[in-house]
Amino acid sequence: MNENHRLAGFQALLASQKADSYQLEEPDRSFRLWRDLSPEGRLGYIVRDAALYNVPFEQFAEAVRESVESAAIEEASLRLAMRSGQELHDLERLFPDDGRTESPPLVERVGELLNAKSAEHENEAWCPAAEEQAALFKEMRADYAAGKREDAHGPASEAFQRILDGKAPAPVAGKGKDNGIER
Repeated sequence: MNENHRLAGFQALLASQKADSYQLEEPDRSFRLWRDLSPEGRLGYIVRDAALYNVPFEQFAEAVRESVESAAIEEASLRLAMRSGQELHDLERLFPDDGRTESPPLVERVGELLNAKSAEHENEAWCPAAEEQAALFKEMRADYAAGKREDAHGPASEAFQRILDGKAPAPVAGKGKDNGIER
């Protein structure tokens, strides 16, 4: 998606929220229309939307200045920064202690974890059940697209539920199964 499309998507999402046609969640978990949101709530939505659409800082800052009273921007920014920092800290605490004195960035830790999980499955054979499940999911999507929603929750959703319940292993992509692209 080019920059113009990303910016248009960001602006459309912001306009949708400002239209007051639905309620948005505040940091305190209450729900309000955009016009009634706290400055921190508004800023939080603008931050998430800007990150989602990867918009340049200038457009993000302009949207903030147009949507949040200038006197409230500083306090809202500080509250949002503190809450985000606390959430990151809470996420880091979920990882096992690896003996490091300084924790690497969260993205690096997640990447290490995912790479370790991939390496565990590198030598496993391709699971035929995974191919069957993928075929069922494709069929469900095709039925949904064709408007046949009545049968869309058959065996595939049951198979997925068994995976979620830990009663069946999750399908593992074999090395080189996607045109030479590793997962």
